Amino acid sequence: MRVSVTILLVFGLTRMVQAQSSPERAFETLLENLFTQQDEDVAYEEQYEILYQLYTQPINLNQADEEGLQELFFLSSRQISNLLHYRQRYGDLRTVYELQFIPAFNHDLIQQMLPFITVNAVPTDTLSWAERWQRADKLLILRQATTLETKRGFIPQDTLTDPSLSAPFIGSKPQLYTRLRVSRRNDFSLGLTLEKDAGEAIRWQPTQSQYGSDFQSYHLQIQNRGVLENLLIGDYSLQFGQGLLLGQGFNLGKSAFAVTSVGRTRSQLRPYTSSTESGFFRGATATLQQDVGKMQLELTPFVSNQWLDAKLHNRADSSLYFRSLQTSGWHRTESERNSQDQAREQVIGGNVLLKNRRRNGQIGVSYVRTAFDYRWQRSDELRNFHEFSGKVNEAWGVFGNYRYRHYHFFGEAARSASGGWGAVGGLSASLSSTVEMAWVLRHYSPDFHSFYGNALSEGSRPINEQGFYWGLRMEPFKKATLSAYYDYFRFPWLRFRVDAPSTGHELLARFDYQLTRWTSLFAQFREEEKAINVDLDSLSVRVPLPGNKRQLALGITHTPVEGLRLNTRWQQTAYRLNQATDRGWVIAQDVTYQRGRWKTDLRFALFDAEEYDTRQYLYEHDLLYTFSIPAYSGQGSRTYWVLRYKLNRHLSFWTKIGRTVYADRNVIGSSVDAIDGNTRTDIRAQVIVKF
Repeated sequence: MRVSVTILLVFGLTRMVQAQSSPERAFETLLENLFTQQDEDVAYEEQYEILYQLYTQPINLNQADEEGLQELFFLSSRQISNLLHYRQRYGDLRTVYELQFIPAFNHDLIQQMLPFITVNAVPTDTLSWAERWQRADKLLILRQATTLETKRGFIPQDTLTDPSLSAPFIGSKPQLYTRLRVSRRNDFSLGLTLEKDAGEAIRWQPTQSQYGSDFQSYHLQIQNRGVLENLLIGDYSLQFGQGLLLGQGFNLGKSAFAVTSVGRTRSQLRPYTSSTESGFFRGATATLQQDVGKMQLELTPFVSNQWLDAKLHNRADSSLYFRSLQTSGWHRTESERNSQDQAREQVIGGNVLLKNRRRNGQIGVSYVRTAFDYRWQRSDELRNFHEFSGKVNEAWGVFGNYRYRHYHFFGEAARSASGGWGAVGGLSASLSSTVEMAWVLRHYSPDFHSFYGNALSEGSRPINEQGFYWGLRMEPFKKATLSAYYDYFRFPWLRFRVDAPSTGHELLARFDYQLTRWTSLFAQFREEEKAINVDLDSLSVRVPLPGNKRQLALGITHTPVEGLRLNTRWQQTAYRLNQATDRGWVIAQDVTYQRGRWKTDLRFALFDAEEYDTRQYLYEHDLLYTFSIPAYSGQGSRTYWVLRYKLNRHLSFWTKIGRTVYADRNVIGSSVDAIDGNTRTDIRAQVIVKF
C-alpha cells in the first residue's frame, strides 16, 4: 500500500506545488481570517506572539502526539484521528504533501497548515550541544516607533494654558524595543526582551529594579532531557485543561473557527516573550514525566514572585491596601511611576496529569495559591460584593478529556477558597467528513475567583456567568465553507454598567468561498445582545436595557498576477438601544505586492463611526513580530504603508507609516495623550538579524 501511495505522490505533488502559495502568504491569510472578529478584552498581541512562535518553529508531524497536533487549532477531531491512524499504519510521512492521501485533508487545509508543519526535523538526541546551537534559530530585533504629532504629555509644563493638563511625560518620544532569542523547538530556548514605551525614561537604578529600559523579560528553557520534559526559569505562561484555573496560553475562544477553537485540552509551559507587561508568571516551573504501568504521569510544580503595579491607599488602622491592579504597563508620568511595582504577588501551585498510553485520554488536578503583601480591597459598589477581597486566594480544580473515534469529550471543574465554583464541559464531534459540531456548557459562580483563568466566556474572566455554546462547521459544496456559532449567556449578579442580573446572546455566521484559484470571497454576520444601564429621563431612574449590535462584513481577495494581491473589505455595524439606532461603517482597500527581495503592503480606508458602540476594528499588516488592530472611530480616513527589504537570509529591514485624518474633530485623544489637530502619523522602523 505504501508503494502505491508513493507512486500517487509523484503525480499529485506536481499539481499541489504549482497551486501552493508561500508559507508567509499562507500565514498572513490565516491571520486575516482569524482576526475578522475583534473584541477589546482579548490579548491579541499575545495570541499573535504564540502563533508566530509556531510559525518560526513548526510542528514535526512525524513526532507530534494528539496534544501536540491540537496546537494546530484549525484541525478537527476527525483530521487529528485520521493523521495519527495513517502514521501508525504507514509510518512517517515523507513530505507534507502526503497529507492529501489522508481522509478529510484537502488542498486548502494543507495550504493552511504549511506555515506550521514540517516532517524533516532531526531528532535532538542524535546531536551534540555544538550541533544544536548551530541549528538553532538565532534572532535579534531592533525596533523604534514614534508619533510625529506631539501629545500634550510631551509639551513643557510652563507652556500649557490649562493647568489641569500639567502631567508631563518624564521620558522621550520614541518607543524602543529589543529582542534577542536563541531557540530550537522541543530542545531549548534562551531569550531577552527589552522595551521602553513612548514617554518612559531610560534609567539605571538597580535599587528600584530598573536596568535601562522600563520593561525587561527573560527566560531559559530546556526540554526533553529524559525524565525532565520541560524546565523554565524566568518569565513563563501556563495552560492546563480548559484554562479555568490556568489559561495563559493561546485561546481563541469564540471565533470564526466555531468548532475547532473550543474544547482543546492543553498542558503547556511556554516562555513568555510578549512585550505586554502583565498576565505572566516570573519564577520557575518544570514538568517531570514517568511511565506508570500503562499510563504516563506528569508532575508540574511552579512558583512565581513578582511586583505588580497598583495604587496604594491607607486604611483606618494605617495599614495599606489597593483597589485594583494596573495592567497598562505605562510609567510615563510621576503619578504612573508612583504606582509601579507597589504590590508583590507570590504564586505557588502544581499540576498532576495522568495520560493513557494511547494518548486519547487524560485526567489532571491543579492547585494554585496566590498571596499579596497588601490587602486587595475593591470599591464598595454593590457589583463588587462577590469579588475577591483579602491577601490570599486558593483554588483547586480537576479536568479531563477523552477522544473516542471522531468524538471528543472534555471538561474542567474548580473551586476557590471563597466557596465559589466554576465548571465548563462539552463535546465536539465530526459527524461526517464535511460536518462538525461542538456543544459547551459553562457555570461560573459570582464568587468564583480565578486570577489566571481564560476559559470560554462572554466576559473577560470566568466569573458570574452561565451559558451554552453551539458551534457548526460544514462544507455545503466544493470550495465552500460555512462556520457558525450561537452562544446564550446569563449573568446572575450585577456587572460593570449593569445594575441588575441580565441575559444576552451572540450569533456569528461566516461563509467562505474559493471562487477560482486566484479569487476568494467571504461574508460574515454577527449579532450580540447584552444589557447596559440607561438613564430614563422621564422616570429619573437608571435601568439596564438590552443593547443589540449587528455587524455585516463582506470581503474579496484577488490575485490578478503572481506577486500582487488585492483585498477589499466593507463592514457596517448597527447598534440599537432604547429605541435609538446608531450606525457605523468602514471600507478598506489593501494592496500587497512582492517582487524579489521587496515586499510592500498598502491600505486606504474610509470610515464613519461616531459612537463608541459602532466603532470598527480591522486587522492591519505590520512589522514582523508586531500586531495591530486599530479601532476606526469617528469620521475620517486611514492610510498605511509597510515596506520590507530582505537583504539576505540573515538581514532584513522593515518600516511602516500610518496616518489617520479625522473630519469631525480638532483634538485626538484625551488628557496627556491628546493631540491638538485632526491628524495622527505613526512611524515604525525595524531591523531583524538572523545569525
